[in-house]
Amino acid sequence: MDNNTQNNADLDLQMMREQLMLLQEKLDERICFEESMLRKAMKKNVAQLLQWEWMVLFLCILVFFMAVSEVHQMHLGDGMQIFTVLFLGVMICVQIWSVWFVARKQKDVISGNLLRASQRIVVYKRADRWCKRIFIPVVLVWVICYLNEAVAHSPLATASAAYKIGVYVGGIIGAFVGGCFGWLFYRRMISQVNELEQQIKEIKRD
Repeated sequence: MDNNTQNNADLDLQMMREQLMLLQEKLDERICFEESMLRKAMKKNVAQLLQWEWMVLFLCILVFFMAVSEVHQMHLGDGMQIFTVLFLGVMICVQIWSVWFVARKQKDVISGNLLRASQRIVVYKRADRWCKRIFIPVVLVWVICYLNEAVAHSPLATASAAYKIGVYVGGIIGAFVGGCFGWLFYRRMISQVNELEQQIKEIKRD
């Protein structure tokens, strides 16, 4: 009787061990599956972010040629023309860096170097904060200077007060609409960066 009891206890213990091992295998498989899905989502996310960065670079180059051509054709002051070339040129350089940086981040994600990718996200967000602090005030100054120069160098400005009002109103509306589109681009890109950062944290936690 004692032997039977002992054998039953050993059998139950063995069955429990097998069940625990099976559960552990299932858990490991689930973790691997979730990590695999997260990595795929991360690759897709950073690829989309890189597409946005290329799109913004294209827009910056387009705005550069349009603005430089406009201030030259309107025969605005030399200071305004130099300001436009320097300001938009710096914006293009910063955006080229951003494209390169995100491309490097994509390589880190593909190679599985999540620590490096996480560090790049921190640098990217820090650079983004500084760009907002610098470029937003400069854009506002450029718009004001451009409108003043456009009115001052126009022969219609001295003859018609309505023309002056039209230039300022049109310029403000155009700047507002352009700013709204730019803000939508920006929010979309930052949301992808935040999502990528959260995905990396989830994989590290697992």
